[in-house]
Amino acid sequence: MKEKVLSEISADPWIKSSPAPPSLRLATFIIILVFLTFNACKQENSQNPQPKGKNAVPVKIQPAQKTKMVSNIEITGTVQANVFTEVSSSAEGVIESLYVRENQYATKGEIIAVINPEDRLALTAENQLRIEQLKEQIRNTDRDSDIYHTLEQELKEAKDNLAYAQNMYQTIPVISPMSGLVTYRWLDRGSQVAAKEKIITITDMNSLVVKAEVNEKYFEALKQGRPLPVILNAYPNDTIRGIISLVYPQIEPETRSVKFDISLMDFNKKLLPGMMAVIRIPVSVKEDAVSVPDHAVLTSPDNKNFLFVVGKDSVASRRIIETGMSTGNKLEILRGLDENEKVVVAGQEMLKDGMKVAITGQTQEGKK
Repeated sequence: MKEKVLSEISADPWIKSSPAPPSLRLATFIIILVFLTFNACKQENSQNPQPKGKNAVPVKIQPAQKTKMVSNIEITGTVQANVFTEVSSSAEGVIESLYVRENQYATKGEIIAVINPEDRLALTAENQLRIEQLKEQIRNTDRDSDIYHTLEQELKEAKDNLAYAQNMYQTIPVISPMSGLVTYRWLDRGSQVAAKEKIITITDMNSLVVKAEVNEKYFEALKQGRPLPVILNAYPNDTIRGIISLVYPQIEPETRSVKFDISLMDFNKKLLPGMMAVIRIPVSVKEDAVSVPDHAVLTSPDNKNFLFVVGKDSVASRRIIETGMSTGNKLEILRGLDENEKVVVAGQEMLKDGMKVAITGQTQEGKK
């Protein structure tokens, strides 16, 4: 081909009759050579086309699998004692003595406070004031006068009245009704206290449980004796084994919830009333649910869930799906996907429906 073109060029009469300078002839020859080379490459490419997969999008796939799926809900609870008492005053008055405070142990039957009742305070205060007034008058009165002897007699009567008031109206001891730790002190020594007003709270620390409640639609998930994982906010790195110890036999009418207690098992760290806990409750289980990794599922602008399925021709098909429960990083597919279909789990963000793909591998989970 090259020889034929060159021979035709050399036979051109214009070229023969008009000899060009050597530099021009060389430039012309290079241009012709480049043109011939380009045409030869073009013909060769047309005879040997590139593979269709050269521009395919690289993706990873994983077969849809049937697995056991468990749907959980997470709720919060509070550490509280099942056995505690709030010790109150039996009479109105002033706290004359208070022998315990927070974090001290109280023993059943011991006196933990003394109340000076209001009646006793009023009578003793009245007689003490009268005694002081009489003493002042006696100091300013002549000993030989009749008034002096009268004042002395009145002073003696006032002292007798004071003694009578103190004997008739005794201070009132406050007795601890149970043994336990004082977890709260509501009032201090010298405080005015009303009848039935709280003074201290005593807690049996051996009766601490996690108290929680959940909507009644999950009532069937609450079985006495069922183990549940519990995480306390105070110990975020510890997953504690809890057991439902009590399900209360009543639905709260205002909240439509059911209350229950969880006993914490084999946990030796310090627990305090009021600690917050997170409880995970399995509420639904499916043994053979078709599932895929949750990151394989995308959402369209119109809020439809979809994923890409690769067929035998290495073409990705966009598939609208309906999702169900999720467990960990797995998502249940209720409709739109069958078991063992090859789902794109990496590279799907670059795909459109009908695009060619190049499978670069399967995830480790998909190879099992």
